[in-house]
Parts: sequence; structure tokens; C-alpha cells
Amino acid sequence: MNILYVEDEKFTRMLVKKLLEKESLNVYEAANGVLGLKKFLEVKPDLIITDLAMPEMDGFEMISKIREHSTDIPIIITTAYREEAERVCAMVNACIYKPIIKEDLLKAINKVSA
Repeated sequence: MNILYVEDEKFTRMLVKKLLEKESLNVYEAANGVLGLKKFLEVKPDLIITDLAMPEMDGFEMISKIREHSTDIPIIITTAYREEAERVCAMVNACIYKPIIKEDLLKAINKVSA
């Protein structure tokens, strides 16, 4: 499975990428929504995991632009802000609240990719 992980915090991005790769998942990464959208168009991932609060283009705008290209790609959002998540619940498949717990993330991935 090819996953696009979009997260502006470098340390979090590195940790989650390693966690997913240990589960034999192929991870492409991007540091913000602009790079995430570009990478999405390049690699056509099977799943997107994205933060919401990011510089240059936030997760809300990136999700909207991705939905213009694909309404069926599974998207999981990661956020520390529950109010933010409520704004996009209808556009995504799952929401993980930070700090990210490995079991919660893997359960969400299995659920949306089943």
C-alpha cells in the first residue's frame, strides 16, 4: 500500500513514517499542503494521512483540492484540535487526535483500506 503522509513537523513526520514502514507500508512524505498536493498528483497514493494546521497550504485546502481530483481516495486527518477536525469530518474517512498513538493509526488505516 502506498501512503502519502503530509505533516509540517519534521520530527513527527519522521516518527510516523518509520512506524508505517515497519508495518511494510510504502510512505511518501510532504511537509505542507502545496507539496502534498504535488506529491498526490505524482504518485497517486492509495491513502492520504494529513495534518490540518500547516504553512503555505493547510490540510483543509489540500483536502478540498484532492477531492476535486478524487472523491474516493481514503483520507485520514491527524490533528491536535478537535474543533478543526469537525470542519472536515464529512470529507475524510477517519480522524486521529495528536499525540498519535500507533494502535489508533493502524486501526484507522486498516478500517479505511478494507
